[in-house]
Amino acid sequence: MIAIDDLGVRHGETPVLAGVSLTLVPGRPVALVGESGAGKTSLALALMRLSPGQVHGRLRIDGEDVMAFDAGRLRRYRGGQAALVVQAVGEALNPHMRVLDQVVEAMTCQGTAAASKAATRALALLAAQGIEEDTAARYPAGLSGGETQRILLAMALANDPALLILDEPTAALDPASRATALATIKEAARDRCVLFITHDFAAVRDVAVETAVLYGGRLVEHGPTREVLAAPRHPYTRGLVRALPERHGGKDLQGVPGVFARPARGCLFANRCPQAVAVCREMEPRLNRRACGHVCDHGRDHGHDHVLACHRGGIVAAMTVRGLTKSLGGRRILDGLDLTLGCGETVVVCGESGSGKSTLARILAGLETPDGGGIAFDDAPGRVNHGGLALAPQHPHTAIAAHFSIAEAVAEPLVCGGMGDAARREAQTAACLAAVHLPTDKAFLRRRAHSLSGGELQRVAVARALVQDPAVLVADEATSALDVSVQAKIVRLLMELQEKRGLAMLFITHDMALARRVADRILVMDHGRLRPASGA
Repeated sequence: MIAIDDLGVRHGETPVLAGVSLTLVPGRPVALVGESGAGKTSLALALMRLSPGQVHGRLRIDGEDVMAFDAGRLRRYRGGQAALVVQAVGEALNPHMRVLDQVVEAMTCQGTAAASKAATRALALLAAQGIEEDTAARYPAGLSGGETQRILLAMALANDPALLILDEPTAALDPASRATALATIKEAARDRCVLFITHDFAAVRDVAVETAVLYGGRLVEHGPTREVLAAPRHPYTRGLVRALPERHGGKDLQGVPGVFARPARGCLFANRCPQAVAVCREMEPRLNRRACGHVCDHGRDHGHDHVLACHRGGIVAAMTVRGLTKSLGGRRILDGLDLTLGCGETVVVCGESGSGKSTLARILAGLETPDGGGIAFDDAPGRVNHGGLALAPQHPHTAIAAHFSIAEAVAEPLVCGGMGDAARREAQTAACLAAVHLPTDKAFLRRRAHSLSGGELQRVAVARALVQDPAVLVADEATSALDVSVQAKIVRLLMELQEKRGLAMLFITHDMALARRVADRILVMDHGRLRPASGA
């Protein structure tokens, strides 16, 4: 067992890693994922005591603290007990030695095999990676990146290390070589500790039993791979999973909004988080086991080994609807409807015309009164969005007075809300028009709503919905009356706004193909209640 305890690395005054604790167990390979610059390679180098920075914390292997090793003990540890396959393959091999000799040297330097036996074992290790004898007899010059990567993996396994650290071991490989390398890694992981650093999430699913997520040098989530990738609990992890082109489901790619900026205090992810509140900007969260209390698990028990660093205990509900009922003309439209919408999540509600979708939207927006049930919003103090809900209607030409100027149409919710500061209203109006890619010059602001095209008016309706900075946006058939080209632009706009503003979105449509392109979850209105869409 390998125990990493409170490991940190600093380069001068700059923290690169902080408080990293992991336990590596033979047979349970751990994948380490995160954006470039998260500190993954810095951790790999620190575990080999090759870091150029100042390292603190403890690393125990078989009860010994690697950080206390002297030079002689460290030589036996590197390449003997622990091996690293580096990401920078171009500099990893000695250009003045033949490939076979370098693999042999890895064994003879550790005294694990005599030169004659080492050569036989080296050829077998190389052959297992698809490296033939004539290539083994060559110098590294002229080798492809994929060949070098496979040679380094063979070299790393030469002394049967207890700890194998792999830094992007499949990055330069063609599909066939990648499959061979992954098979080798899985076989090697049966009886040794493996830390698998990668951007290849398909390989994570294939190889790793556990997945740890690194952000800004700190672990923010760690748990069983299946759970971390299928139902991420931290907003950052969800952003990574949304960016995967190979992920299941058809939702168009989304990434993590913004860029990393190290704050003076508070949570490292607060400036990019759709659900950050006051405490997130003041205190750094610890990695600990907490009750879920969030929407993305759908009531599942994640077990006791799924941990995260989040003051809010993971992704929280932006809106919760319980037991909503509504009857019209003696017919029950909504029948005890329940709905939970997570911060930053897109839930699509589909159903036939007349099934009650628009009735639900109007009740949520406060335009109709339900017969029973309740609606609650995330009202934690200091949240990023001001909170509440706004509606982007199905027919903007009936929702916006035709004689209103564009400025009046967008600013109307602010006027109705009592904002008396005209300069502030103008600034927010212009900002929201810019956000939906409409002009903000005086000539456009003076134009009347009736003079706009359908696509332009729909953008004005979205700008008007955003002007009070809601946490939840309900888009009720917001593209149904538009031609396909304009529809695509509006849908991309809504996804862009969600990513930038952290909006939770309830997207109502009868178009299942469109639903699959925008949804994190698809629900179907069925006899006044919502159920998951089959096959979605």
